[in-house]
Amino acid sequence: MKVYRECKVEYRWNPTIFSEDDEKVARLKEIIETKLSQAERTIILLYAETQSYRKLGLMLRLSHMTCRAEVLRIRDKILMEYNKDGNIH
Repeated sequence: MKVYRECKVEYRWNPTIFSEDDEKVARLKEIIETKLSQAERTIILLYAETQSYRKLGLMLRLSHMTCRAEVLRIRDKILMEYNKDGNIH
């Protein structure tokens, strides 16, 4: 029961988790806005909205596997930029 309570406290809803003041979120936004091309921004933001390679593929008229490869490449690019300054915890 103790572990359950600890998990419940740790994972409870926090409405400010993605607030503008959060430095991690601000850093990710900065990377997306400054380090990605317009096409990369469009792909990653549409994927974040749809959470589906198939839906993204339908929107972009690409195969879902092409979309998956692009999303993973862009994700890796974002992670590489994020880790450059040692900001990952």
